[in-house]
Amino acid sequence: MEFDKNTDIRKEVHNFFSPDGLLSGHFENFEFRDSQLKMAEAVLNSLDNKSHIFIEAPTGIGKSFAYLVPAIYYAKKYGKKAVISTHTINLQEQIIFKDIPVLKKLLPFDFEANLLKGKNNYLCPKRMKKAYENAYNMFDDDQIISLEKLYQWSKNTNDGTLSDVNFSVHPDLWNSVCAEVNVCTNKTCGDIDETECFFQKAKYKIALSDVVVLNHYLFFSLLNISSDDEKEGYLFLNDFLIFDEGHTLEDAAAELAVPKISREMIKYQLLRLYNDRKKRGFLTNFPALQTLPIVQNLLDINQYFFREIKQKFFRSENDKYNKLTKRIYEKDFITNRLKEEISKLIKNLKELKKFAKTEIDENEISDFIMKFSEFNFIIDDYIGMRRDDCVYWVELSSNSPDTNIWLCASPVDISGFLRERIFKAGNTAILTSATMSINDSFGYYKKRLGGESADELKLPTQFDFYRQVKMYIPGDKKLTPQKETNSTYIESLRNWIEYFITLSGGKALVLFTNNKILKTIGIELKEKLSGNGINLLMQGQGMSRKNLLNAFREEINSVLFGLESFWLGVDVPGESLSNLIITRLPFVVPDHPLIQARLEYIEEKGGNSFMEYSLPEAILKFRQGIGRLIRNKNDEGIIVILDHRIISKPYGRHFINSIDECPVEVI
Repeated sequence: MEFDKNTDIRKEVHNFFSPDGLLSGHFENFEFRDSQLKMAEAVLNSLDNKSHIFIEAPTGIGKSFAYLVPAIYYAKKYGKKAVISTHTINLQEQIIFKDIPVLKKLLPFDFEANLLKGKNNYLCPKRMKKAYENAYNMFDDDQIISLEKLYQWSKNTNDGTLSDVNFSVHPDLWNSVCAEVNVCTNKTCGDIDETECFFQKAKYKIALSDVVVLNHYLFFSLLNISSDDEKEGYLFLNDFLIFDEGHTLEDAAAELAVPKISREMIKYQLLRLYNDRKKRGFLTNFPALQTLPIVQNLLDINQYFFREIKQKFFRSENDKYNKLTKRIYEKDFITNRLKEEISKLIKNLKELKKFAKTEIDENEISDFIMKFSEFNFIIDDYIGMRRDDCVYWVELSSNSPDTNIWLCASPVDISGFLRERIFKAGNTAILTSATMSINDSFGYYKKRLGGESADELKLPTQFDFYRQVKMYIPGDKKLTPQKETNSTYIESLRNWIEYFITLSGGKALVLFTNNKILKTIGIELKEKLSGNGINLLMQGQGMSRKNLLNAFREEINSVLFGLESFWLGVDVPGESLSNLIITRLPFVVPDHPLIQARLEYIEEKGGNSFMEYSLPEAILKFRQGIGRLIRNKNDEGIIVILDHRIISKPYGRHFINSIDECPVEVI
């Protein structure tokens, strides 16, 4: 059914969420939620006023419907496009495969919503055909077997994306057949009426969509290449933004603001050109005898260059490194040994263009030229530390002797970039999350993101927190956090964890900030808990995060020990999670160069880095952790804080005051 442009969308949105509206008829046990309606109206107000808003929407409000419904109505009435950006794949899938189908049934008009993926998620039929024809020049025997399966799959797939493949595909193989920014173009792929290109078809669908869903990282990578001068819109002309899981926005923007480079990135592209050991690669299809020695030479120089950097900044003790990051303070700390040889490679690749038999081949060469030109630029930029607003560091991927080595940089303060590109006048950006305020104030988060001018709305919880939750805080002074080598602290922490797990009969999520402490206590308790019929699941023991959570849900009495990624995005309603144990207040450890630089930046401006950064960040993460316990109105449980500082330090009250009131017992 067509949308009537004369529709009073404010009235329709109000009716949708009302006690006897469209939403009430879909759910058997529907309960009207005033906060959901207030959020929907606030979203509509921001769109009408072309203003920005921060909305804190606690679990249970139904925030995805609260922003989707007004966004869809507004997009249809005014011919705009709603861009919905999330942090996690889980939320993207919930919106596309769960929420949108419901709204397609309920709303009295047709609308289009699609998931936007990066270009290299799509198979390129022309690159696939070329790879298939030249398989023995390009791939190993096991990859050729996989290529055959991929070729057969390509004939039957509907969307042509990697997520649609139901068998394992080696990354090298996929990167040789996927759509590439500089290889696959409108000209090579043909018009939409005749093209076989999956990406072009997806792009066409996106152009016709009213709602586009993507992740924060893809959003910022696309924003970085969009026009700075575009006044109306962000990724598309005349669009508006809704950032769900908005509390992760700063880190996503900072990570994408400056390109980084590693030894393996360069090595991978060189081996794509030619692998001397296997006698395979792109250049085997060209008269490239002069180019092959340059590739080989670059492989050696690349290895030497990054080894030199590693030896300069990292010392190994028993084959392990004390820290995996090292901040760079001095400009020109090393010579770009790759530069001259990369320039030779680029010159030779340009000369090979005349031997290209197809436009795809010519584009492939152009893509290699652009990649290696960019490598030279990034390395020079990094060595010269050309960006005054950035912090620079070297990072090892792991403790292994041959680990990958990264050259990284990031803006110390991303607020200026976001203020200019996101919170610009005449546009609308809506940021929502369950945790955006500290002690009822949005001030900290708005300042970090450059959104000082934005409106704000803090919605109350839908749960009876005082009835559903009780907090326990041991008065044990030995629970003041110490190093993982402090046996007294570890013993006390272990005893209290065991005590509260026994109290709840398992059913506990235990959140750690230190991997060594998690392993030490986990190993000591696993057998003991098993004897009491309680299975202890531990992060880092081989099971994926998804499988750990599934096992935790299904085994009601089990216990899960988790680190960083389990402080947010964990949704385990019901009895399986009845006990949430926080082992330590989650202050950031200032050993990462970016954190160090942020703290220094505040101090240099005359501020207090602890009060202005460390404490607010810890409180936000604390609130995210607390939010794992109560997921619906029937949940009940206990929260345990095993950090004596929450009652012994003046700042401790800020943590307790940041969450909804509940009974607190110090034992």
